[in-house]
Amino acid sequence: MKQKNVILMVVAVGCGLVAAFLTSQMSAKGQVEQVDVVVAAKDLPVGTTITREELDKVVKVKKVPKDGLPPAYVMDKEVLVDKRLSRPVRAEETFNPQDLLKGGAITLPAGYNMVSLPVNVGQAAAGFIGPGSRVNVLATVRTSERISAFPLLVNMLVVAVDTQTTYDKNGVFPSMNTVSFAVKEKEALLLSLAKTRGCNLELMLRHPDANHDENNDKRIDEMLKLLSDERAAAKISTNAEAAPSKNTESKPEVKPDVKLDPSPVPAPPKLATTKVLVAKQEIAPNTSVTNDLIKEAFEWKDVPKEFATDAVTDTTDALGKAFKTGVSKGQWLTWSMVGQQAPKITPQDPFVPAKPGEATPTPTPVKPLVVAKRKFHDVTVHTPTGTSVHRYEEIEPGKWKKIAELSPQQAVESRETPKPETTPEEKSEDQSETPKTTPEKKRD
Repeated sequence: MKQKNVILMVVAVGCGLVAAFLTSQMSAKGQVEQVDVVVAAKDLPVGTTITREELDKVVKVKKVPKDGLPPAYVMDKEVLVDKRLSRPVRAEETFNPQDLLKGGAITLPAGYNMVSLPVNVGQAAAGFIGPGSRVNVLATVRTSERISAFPLLVNMLVVAVDTQTTYDKNGVFPSMNTVSFAVKEKEALLLSLAKTRGCNLELMLRHPDANHDENNDKRIDEMLKLLSDERAAAKISTNAEAAPSKNTESKPEVKPDVKLDPSPVPAPPKLATTKVLVAKQEIAPNTSVTNDLIKEAFEWKDVPKEFATDAVTDTTDALGKAFKTGVSKGQWLTWSMVGQQAPKITPQDPFVPAKPGEATPTPTPVKPLVVAKRKFHDVTVHTPTGTSVHRYEEIEPGKWKKIAELSPQQAVESRETPKPETTPEEKSEDQSETPKTTPEKKRD
């Protein structure tokens, strides 16, 4: 055999060996290891409780490549019986054992008590907070120095929403009034202090993977500083701190040495006062103000001047008048109580019907009431802008009041308006009522 043919045969054998090796490797990669795991058959909301009756409806077993699985997953469906989800699970998604809570109802842990906080859906993560959730209580407070927002309490276990200790089938609370927490005594006192301080409180839903080892023991003092200001210091005391110890003996309090400032303390300013009349007895309305009544029914007392702005300090102008609304005992007299005395009403004779057979008395004719006419007087006033007529009316004998300002033409027309006929007596009265003086005012 020629040497060239031998070389070609060796090359062909080598290529065949390489192809066989590559084929074996490719077939090995196609055989991926798969395992049976439990996945959700449909979307399951947070708080869903998986019962044995609904187990086959909500979960199923599925083969999944082992390389694509999360670090923790459930392989047996029995593990999910009577467990409640602390987070939502999507369809075809595996279950994490840390997301499974035992039992449908949440019970208080040992050493904890329960306290409730009034909240609505908007303050509770749109209703996704429910029994078993872990939340942070966020607070916003306004003091005289600042406005602060901070987590008041962290990692709080929700025990109930209103009176429900389990989620419903929807896994959400569309309406709520209160949320109850498992708290220690100091946490409850801090929450009560924040509500009294006027804080705006909201709940933040924590992620299921958040650190559940956080506690509020070391945060109490810091929260008290944030709730304090110059006007009011925040402080809480538990029963153990408030109760005196039985083993400790009472010791006299040792007062530190205090050096007094030798500088004199300024005396407080004196309050300005004034004397007012204070009633010693009840005084009826429309009672006349006289000197004798002032001496018998009133006494002078000092009151702060700023409160007695309308008080009667001099009775000279009040004499002859009357108490309009009366005066109560112990009330000081003010000018608003004094006014003109109201006219007394004359009592009318009672009506007695005539007996049968008696003549009805003829009523006495009543003379018609003559109404005196009002007096008017016009004054012509000349100014650079023109001429006007000021019309005055006599309101009292000798007292005139301006009632109109007319043009000369308007004044003439009003005087030429025909007046109703009057009796001779009224005419004589009108002539007698002509004012003695008719002043005229002229302005350049």
